[in-house]
Amino acid sequence: MKTLMPFSVMCFCVTAFAQNPLKFLDINQVKAGVYNRGDMHWNMNTGNASYEVPVGSGAHSDFATGLWIGGIDAGNQLHVAAQTYRQTQSGGVDFWPGPLDTTNASISATTSNQYDKIWKLNQSDINTFITNFNNGNVQNGTYTPVADLLSWPAQGTGAKTKNMAPFVDVNQNSIYDPLAGGDYPIIKGDQSLYFIFNDNMVHGSGGLPLKVEIHATAYAYGNSALASQNSFLSKATFYNYKIINRSSMNYHDVYTTLWTDVDLGYYGDDYIGCDVSGNYGYAYNADANDETISGTSGYGALVPAAGYQVLRGPLMPTDGIDNNNNGIIDEPCEQQLLSRFTYFNNNLTGVPLNTTDPNSAAQYYNYMSGYWRDNTPFTCGGNGYGGTVQTPFMYPGTTYTNGACGASNWSEIGTPGDRRYMIGIGPFNLNSHDVQEIEFVHCTSFDYTAANNPRAKLKMEMQFLKNFSYNNNPPNCTAISVEELDKQQNFNLFPNPVLSELKILFNQSTNLATHISVFDLLGKELLSKEINSLDEVVFNVSDLVSGVYFVKVESNGKYSVKKFIKQ
Repeated sequence: MKTLMPFSVMCFCVTAFAQNPLKFLDINQVKAGVYNRGDMHWNMNTGNASYEVPVGSGAHSDFATGLWIGGIDAGNQLHVAAQTYRQTQSGGVDFWPGPLDTTNASISATTSNQYDKIWKLNQSDINTFITNFNNGNVQNGTYTPVADLLSWPAQGTGAKTKNMAPFVDVNQNSIYDPLAGGDYPIIKGDQSLYFIFNDNMVHGSGGLPLKVEIHATAYAYGNSALASQNSFLSKATFYNYKIINRSSMNYHDVYTTLWTDVDLGYYGDDYIGCDVSGNYGYAYNADANDETISGTSGYGALVPAAGYQVLRGPLMPTDGIDNNNNGIIDEPCEQQLLSRFTYFNNNLTGVPLNTTDPNSAAQYYNYMSGYWRDNTPFTCGGNGYGGTVQTPFMYPGTTYTNGACGASNWSEIGTPGDRRYMIGIGPFNLNSHDVQEIEFVHCTSFDYTAANNPRAKLKMEMQFLKNFSYNNNPPNCTAISVEELDKQQNFNLFPNPVLSELKILFNQSTNLATHISVFDLLGKELLSKEINSLDEVVFNVSDLVSGVYFVKVESNGKYSVKKFIKQ
């Protein structure tokens, strides 16, 4: 069994009121466990991995993953929220469920209990509901929608935000009422887990809270025409986080980091690396065979490579930096994607202490921002410790040839081990009431050809996933505040999927839009209208071929985009 840390000091710390729901993405060849406190891919009750791929194999390509956020306020105080194993040492619990009060960022145990849940829906649940509502079966009681559709956390009460989980307001009364009005959730992918959590509590990591509220969606594709046409989706899972600063403080030098204890099958023979231009970090087996040892199932001779890619990050100003690693500086709509790839080792006998787990807020922030726990920088060459040339990226191979480490192929060699790595985004600003959206995808790639080169297969599939995400979830090229986030809910599409007539339904509070267009995955405008009222707009889309399209509503130099499916 994998050892997280010496068991004599191991204690999982859970607040007395916590339910700690574990739900699974399980619509494709992955069964991925997710909690609602910023951690996932493990089972805290058993201490075992919970990211099985392929389903039924008993092998796992990830052991545990957690969200980290750190930043500095105007008084130069450090604020950090970082989730790992919920242990009394090496971090505790830094997040708990529920939305914060929008006026003072407070939250009660009662509210936290109310939102201590993960809402799980398949797109097929929603489509079935729409059909039955249109046929009158919901109204006459002959069809009962699934429970998570009925309880969908669309709107908060009191001083909580009125815009939580997105939904289609069919009857345009600004209230989520599926039974009477036919309203239904908007989800990502073919299956979606939605939950809300925050960090306004005493932190196990020792950091001051940032008072951020996070709207999270874990999703996957698996039983749709879109999934069948894109095989690379079968072993991929997506994670989207909207991070809202509910505090009165402005933070600078903010980093968001996805930490992962990356056990690729057997945990003792892993190497790690990153592809800078691809914006992903990954793990691979150090030898040709992944053993089954001590009850941990290995992958044998067909070992995958697996990792996380940054798909979405903060929109960046003109700063003279290639923030998305594509070789172009300050292009329009440039996002900050992979900016740090660091790691540390399990705190085992013989491992140098300064390369192991953090145990203070400052040490968590060090790993996020490109420093070891003792505040020395990560450096080029060897294991990244004790060199002379600082680097933000560990083991980039040949994907960072113009960086500090030069053109050499710097990959991990030597003794394989039990690695934890960090995918970092930052630094950026997170001012009071601002919103930042980040998104990652985890991909596990097997090469079934004679070449058996899973890293090459992973590189190809990560490129496919990047293109797929950009085409199906285009980035919003406008910096977002909380108020603007509310305005982005200014219209809904009905029905969706659609056969012939697509209606654009506007909320009553919407500012007048000037131009509405329908465009395809390649960005080609197919239909458009100018409007001068907030009445519903109808497009006849019967001549469009089946597939994915987008509606774009523009007003005063800003725009919102929503996806629809033409059947």
